[in-house]
Amino acid sequence: NGPGINFFVMAEDYRRMEGASADPFPLVKEKVQSAVRQLEGDMATWKDLLQRTNTHTSQQFQRVHKSVRKQLKAVNSHIKALSHTVKAVESQRARFKNIDDFELRERKDFVSEIKLIVEGYQKSFNDPTAKRKREEDKRKVEDLRAEPEDGFDIVGGSNGKHPMADRFQEQEELEEKQDEVLDDMQTVLGRLGVAAQSIEVELGEHKDLLKDLDNEIETAQSRMGVAMKKLHKLLGTSSNSKICCLLIMFLMVIILLGLAVFA
Repeated sequence: NGPGINFFVMAEDYRRMEGASADPFPLVKEKVQSAVRQLEGDMATWKDLLQRTNTHTSQQFQRVHKSVRKQLKAVNSHIKALSHTVKAVESQRARFKNIDDFELRERKDFVSEIKLIVEGYQKSFNDPTAKRKREEDKRKVEDLRAEPEDGFDIVGGSNGKHPMADRFQEQEELEEKQDEVLDDMQTVLGRLGVAAQSIEVELGEHKDLLKDLDNEIETAQSRMGVAMKKLHKLLGTSSNSKICCLLIMFLMVIILLGLAVFA
C-alpha cells in the first residue's frame, strides 16, 4: 500500500501557490486523482481479502483496512478543499478573471464526479454485509481460543479461556482505539487546514483592498499638495489678496456651519 495523500503537503501547496498569486486547483486536482487511483486499487484488494480470508487473523487485511479508512477520510477532506476553491472563484469572478465560465463548470463537474466515486467506496467500506463478515470472523477466532485443549482447561479455570487470548484481544482493542484517536486528529487537522486556507484568501483580499486604499490616499495627497501650492501662490501675491481669500474662506465656514445646524 502506498502512502496516500498527505494533507500537510497539500496545505503547503495551497499556501505557497496562494502567496505567489497562482491557481492551486490544477496541482491539487492532480494529487487528488492520484489518490483516488490508489484508493481504487486498495479497495479492490480489500474486497478480495474480505471474501477469501479470515479478516480477524489476516494481517494483510488489517493493514489494507486501516489504510483504506485513512485514505477515505483524507480524500474527503481534500474534496472539501477543492470545493472551497471552486466556491471562492464562483463568488469572486472579478478577482479570478483568468478562469472563464467554461473552466469553472469543468472544475465543478470534476469535484462532483470525484465526490460520487469516493462516496461509492465509502458505501462499500461501511456496507453492513462486510461488517457482519468481519464480526463473524472475529467470533470464529474467539470461539477457537475459548476451547480447552485435549479436554483440559489450560488455565485451570472453568471458562477454558487461554490467557494469551485475553492479552491478544486487549492489544487489538488498544490498537483500534489508538487508530480511532489518530483518525479523529487527522480529521480535525484537515478542517483546520481548510479554515486556514479560507483565512488566507480573506487576508489576500484585505491586502488588495489596503493597497487600493494606499493608492487613493497617495493620489489625494498629491492633489492636495498641488492645491496648497496654488493657494500659497495666490496668497503670496499681495496683502489685499490674502485678506480677500481669508474672508471668503471664513464666510464659507460660517455658511457650512449654518447649514449643518439648521439641516
